[in-house]
Amino acid sequence: MTPDTKTMRGLTLALMMAVAAGALTAVSGNFASAPAAADYTLDTSKLARVEGAKETYASPATTIFTAPDSVAATAVAAAKLLAADGWQHYEDPFSASAKTPDLSIMTFKKGRQGLSVFITLAPAQGNATSVSYTANAIVDDLPFPKDATEIKYAPDRPHLSVITETPLDTSLAFFRDELAARGWAPWSRKDNRKLAAGEDASEVNERGKFAFFVRDDHRPLMLMLQNRDDGRLNASLERVPEKLLTALNKKEEEPAPQPAAPESAPRAEAPDAFDALAGNILKEVEKATNQALSDINKPAAKAATEAPAASGEPLKAMADSTTPILLPETAEDIDFDGGRGSLEFKSRSDVKSVAAFYREAMTREGWKPETSPINKANMVVLRFAKGEQDLAFTIMTFGDKTSTSVSGSGLVTEAAASEADAADAAPVSAGLALADLTVEEKYGLPVPGPASLSGSEKSLYRYSAHASVKASVDTMLAFYRREIGKLDWKEQPGANVTANQAEIAYTTPQGPAVLKIVRKDGETFSTLLVRKQEEARKDGMLPRAGQTKILFGNILEKEVVLTVDKTKVKIAAGLGGKKPDGPMLELSPGKHKYSVKLPGQPALTEEFEVADGDIWALMVGPGGVLPVQMY
Repeated sequence: MTPDTKTMRGLTLALMMAVAAGALTAVSGNFASAPAAADYTLDTSKLARVEGAKETYASPATTIFTAPDSVAATAVAAAKLLAADGWQHYEDPFSASAKTPDLSIMTFKKGRQGLSVFITLAPAQGNATSVSYTANAIVDDLPFPKDATEIKYAPDRPHLSVITETPLDTSLAFFRDELAARGWAPWSRKDNRKLAAGEDASEVNERGKFAFFVRDDHRPLMLMLQNRDDGRLNASLERVPEKLLTALNKKEEEPAPQPAAPESAPRAEAPDAFDALAGNILKEVEKATNQALSDINKPAAKAATEAPAASGEPLKAMADSTTPILLPETAEDIDFDGGRGSLEFKSRSDVKSVAAFYREAMTREGWKPETSPINKANMVVLRFAKGEQDLAFTIMTFGDKTSTSVSGSGLVTEAAASEADAADAAPVSAGLALADLTVEEKYGLPVPGPASLSGSEKSLYRYSAHASVKASVDTMLAFYRREIGKLDWKEQPGANVTANQAEIAYTTPQGPAVLKIVRKDGETFSTLLVRKQEEARKDGMLPRAGQTKILFGNILEKEVVLTVDKTKVKIAAGLGGKKPDGPMLELSPGKHKYSVKLPGQPALTEEFEVADGDIWALMVGPGGVLPVQMY
């Protein structure tokens, strides 16, 4: 499989979400430490477009248009336009981008807003160049200097490395101030404590300075500022182990005796083992980047031999694992945090083998699988529930290995859970009272503030809003009951309310609604979801009892044939893209397969799972098909 075909086959989540959002959904979000909510509001329909662009679809979340030039020329033109508007282009240091004449994927950041740009040749659209702008949520925002070049950024780790011409001390002040605005505090290894914003805890090494920053419920960050031979500065922010925060103190407690040097000889500073470790971080990042790039640009046959190994036999469990859930015997580089409820590891086994291991192992251990539409050769998402516990698995190809990330309450160890429960059950004197909470409206739903995270989602027959606030469950529940009391809603009997969570059902003029509130890690997360049952019924969209309804959409300019199980469905060009006017099908709950063959691409076969009473859409776009929940 060539790099181009491999990339088109796997697609990227950005493209698929662009197709879905552009067709029938919209997503928006806000994240912590903002001066104002407007700082996060990105309307992609208002972004600059290349000359000669013809709009396919436009919305705040996603905008799609065609361009008259080649993919390469369009990518250059789009990058220049966005840069002129203040957008800074960055690359992921831990994954590779295919370099082909028919595909360009770019990511940008402006302040705390993120943007994905997907440019590809679309054979099904007369070989036009298709451009998708998609708003991209930033998980852990890190500051970019305005003059930054060669930006490598991974917001989910988080990690950042740049080159800047700003002098060392000025750059240090910039990062210190910007990190403080994002909730990070400087850490003094000498005093073993958190410092106030603006205090300097930086340390000197051979080529510059480094400093540490800490934030509740996050791993520490290390800032490295290193002078280059060309007069510029290497700047990086990297997640590091907590033990490095005390490395200096331990070194001072156990000084190693040094022989006196002759007075005539130059005096050399004693080497610091931490300096050596810190200095290697950029090298390791560069190594990982180069490896990823070399993998994707290797000849197809050679690249295939270096893909994660498919064992053919079911994986066995690791015998000496101490984690709350089983690990496959091929797991390596294991990183488990019982306090945060997270687990990461890599494996030489392929995605399919690791996913099969957990489907069998978790079910055997009494965990109930939940619906997840992402089940691809290079990426699988699994979700499980057991009583009040939950677990989410993301299993995906990462270079020549498979990377698995697991999170959820099922990973919290008993000791860590006791500490968390004690913290959550403690009086929330430092939290917000009801009188302190503000109210914002999203899709007509009340959203509490000030929030460290908030957002909203909307599809054809459902919409929701969520927020994370430093307040108790009782306070958040009082907020929602006060605000929902202003609406024409009726609370249903049987509310489930405890000190750390609440769930309440409502009937509304549009249909059923549910409020869920969960307290964790010192904050309280809330979601308010409404299903537009009456509108779905009026449109004749509700499935029969015991069935799921599937809507089909096609934003391409030519008819496509999508096969679901053994049923062939013809979807005319443009149908179902902006309204439910495409063909429909009812299926029984459970797992189903769909397949499609698009011009210029290999045949695509995927699996998806649906539940009783759901409404889903299968949206066909330039790169493939995405299942989207509509109800």
